[in-house]
Amino acid sequence: MMLMCILIQTNGTLYFFKNMIIRLLCPDPVLFWAYLIPVLYWTYLTLTTNFVLVFDSVGYFNLAHLFYDPGQWTEYFRGGPNREPLYPLLIAASMSAGKWLGISYAYPLKIFSFSFLAATMALIQQVLKLLNANRWVQAATVLYTGLSPILINSALCLYSEIASFPWLIGVVLMSVYFLRSLRSPGLTHCSAAIGLGFCFLAFTFVKGMGEILAPLYLSWLFFYGWRQSGLKILSFLCQSRSKILLVLLIFYIPLMGYKSLNYGFNGHFVLTNRATMALYGNLNLRAQSPLTMDHFLGHLLTVPVSYDLCSGSSLNKECGHWSMSASDETFLTRRDQLTKQNLTPAQQESYFNQGILGALFSHPLAQLVYLVQEGMKMFFWETSQGAFVVYPPWLDHLFNIHSVVVLMSLGVGGLCLCGFLMACSMLKNELILITVVLTGLLVLCFSFVLVLHRYAIAAAPLMILINASVLSALTTRSKR
Repeated sequence: MMLMCILIQTNGTLYFFKNMIIRLLCPDPVLFWAYLIPVLYWTYLTLTTNFVLVFDSVGYFNLAHLFYDPGQWTEYFRGGPNREPLYPLLIAASMSAGKWLGISYAYPLKIFSFSFLAATMALIQQVLKLLNANRWVQAATVLYTGLSPILINSALCLYSEIASFPWLIGVVLMSVYFLRSLRSPGLTHCSAAIGLGFCFLAFTFVKGMGEILAPLYLSWLFFYGWRQSGLKILSFLCQSRSKILLVLLIFYIPLMGYKSLNYGFNGHFVLTNRATMALYGNLNLRAQSPLTMDHFLGHLLTVPVSYDLCSGSSLNKECGHWSMSASDETFLTRRDQLTKQNLTPAQQESYFNQGILGALFSHPLAQLVYLVQEGMKMFFWETSQGAFVVYPPWLDHLFNIHSVVVLMSLGVGGLCLCGFLMACSMLKNELILITVVLTGLLVLCFSFVLVLHRYAIAAAPLMILINASVLSALTTRSKR
């Protein structure tokens, strides 16, 4: 009898402490488990998976060594322009942490990567709170973000996309607070402006496309803020000048400083070495491809970038026409010709910039059709067939079941495309408007280059947020 009483008391004590811990960590038990389940899964994968160094990951690894090895950081700029700096710095920090702890750098790197994913989950939930989404929508969104096969694959492989995830969600949040500060001038405007500029800067130092995205989005945001204020343009600028300048300074001063270092060491006033190559190669490839039915259908088959519709198709050859190798060859062939003519890097840059504009306007209709098709690839980011990671056999088998692949790739891609279109009808909600505009501009920016699957992954957090926002709006309407 005494033993039974002790057991009952012990169980009651354990139950009390379990509930106390849940309430301390997360007021809502549903949300607590939505976070805990992914964390447990990540822990298992951290201990049982290995990444494969191949292709671009080798480049990231080698660049990280330039930051890690004492006195070698200047070689990063002398041998450049190179890739964006934030992810190589993250790998270098992992190498230092691994050396200090006496373990492989892979473990600290996985922990850092999953920390970015956890931050993304928390930021998405915060946006959904602002939308007054119910706890089940919040929990389902957080759980899916934490268990998404391709997002987890991004955290486990040596590619930079994982480091870009939180920043655009941060831009959405900071935009909301920034607009509030425009309407209610006060001390809070400093943190919102600094946060907005910093989020864009961090994203740009991971994905160079942010250098184009930031001025486009900020121009819209400032214009929208002016229209909402009801003031004349000069009055608005006078009232908000310090806030707008702070955003621009936080973003552009470090960016210009970094580009100046590139110019000083290698003669190129640029952020990265890929922009000109991607734009010139792809736009000229499109300009050289008349809008025939075969070209149209071949390009259309490449739209589900996360799923191969081309293999076994009669248009397989046309699909190859729209490959990265074809785009790169267009650029590299021209660059070799210019190098033989002894043109300086600055002269080559000027030539390619003129070639980009010329190609863009040479066949407007064809370029527009190809632009829309390329942009649609950004919605097909999800897949269970991750790359460059060795998973446990049972998980690898599960991820490669055909029905799972089709559901994750085509199903989620179609859902994201429909969700975006539905969100476009809900623009009266300011938060949804901000998310849709940012997502639309991101898709537009990437549509000018050849969209690889890994490029589309950068848009995944925004796509998840849009779908959750639409789901929240629909559930609210159904209750009414």
